[in-house]
Amino acid sequence: MARHITLFLAVITGLLSACSEKSNPVVAVKEGNWDGCVVGMFTSEGEARFPGNGERGIQAFETLIGKQAGSVMWYPTWDDAFPAEACEIVRKRGGIPHITWELFRPSINDWNTRPVSSPSETGLDDVLAGLYDPYIDAFAGSVKQWGGKVLIRFLHEFNGNWYIWGGAKNGGANGGPQKVAAVWKYVVDRFRNAGAVNAKWVWCPHGPSIDLSKEAWNDIADYWPGSDYVDWFGLDAYNWYPRDPWGNNRPFDDFDSCFKELYAECAALGDQPMMIAEFATGEFTRGSMNKPAWVREAFTKLKTDYPRIKIFTWFHIKKELDWRVNSSEASLQAFRGAVADPYYIGNP
Repeated sequence: MARHITLFLAVITGLLSACSEKSNPVVAVKEGNWDGCVVGMFTSEGEARFPGNGERGIQAFETLIGKQAGSVMWYPTWDDAFPAEACEIVRKRGGIPHITWELFRPSINDWNTRPVSSPSETGLDDVLAGLYDPYIDAFAGSVKQWGGKVLIRFLHEFNGNWYIWGGAKNGGANGGPQKVAAVWKYVVDRFRNAGAVNAKWVWCPHGPSIDLSKEAWNDIADYWPGSDYVDWFGLDAYNWYPRDPWGNNRPFDDFDSCFKELYAECAALGDQPMMIAEFATGEFTRGSMNKPAWVREAFTKLKTDYPRIKIFTWFHIKKELDWRVNSSEASLQAFRGAVADPYYIGNP
């Protein structure tokens, strides 16, 4: 009798457990599932450097713009281990770490935009051949061990002609986009096999530029690895007007000419949330338009016309041009005023 009672109780317990699981299913939270647009930051300037100055760098940038940063982006390379300490600094502040993981090794050749004489010099062939498997697996293992959500923007701006991991330098019309997509899938698969499901993958083409091939082979759809392999769309674009530091005249690009077409092209590929992973303008004057006016218009349009963009990151650095939010006092005040809108949020 005791044995029958024990079996009966076991059956009842199992049924109750099954009912509980059905009534309380585990539901994955959709990426970007918040109202408004998160203020992201990238900066390597002065006190606001990150990760160089650690938490102090984040605080300095937040003080500069008068708003909390809800996502922080920086650029590890394939010489670097997973930056768990820096990611933890961001996570403890309620933000989302965003690493742009650049597939080159500066210890061997520190020029990630160098010309190449064969695709194998870029590293893509070596990845597909398994030569980087120990590094990829160690990186993925560290991501899993750390445990928090981290955005990984991999092979970014792959449709440009500048980076050594892009389609233009990996075969171009002869299979360049397909090779980039194959490397993307290869790396994501290794992360998943390692259990690093807390890595969220940001697929990031570049918008209009005189440095993009307009030929049909460079259509971003040809780089698409499939929705199962992408968690976020990233969008990059800049207003270089009137000229770049190499003496080339550059067209004027307002926010729409930077992003409207790219936004639509990405939307046609999948329903993932979007972010502006990099954007900025230098100082300029063009009739009644200047950098402060460009900034105000950009953030108005971002709020009203681009609802799927859930994070933005301004490229705050004096590099090719003075892209910084404080390249002038007027530009800084325009930026501070724009992000003061409650639509732009810190901790998501």
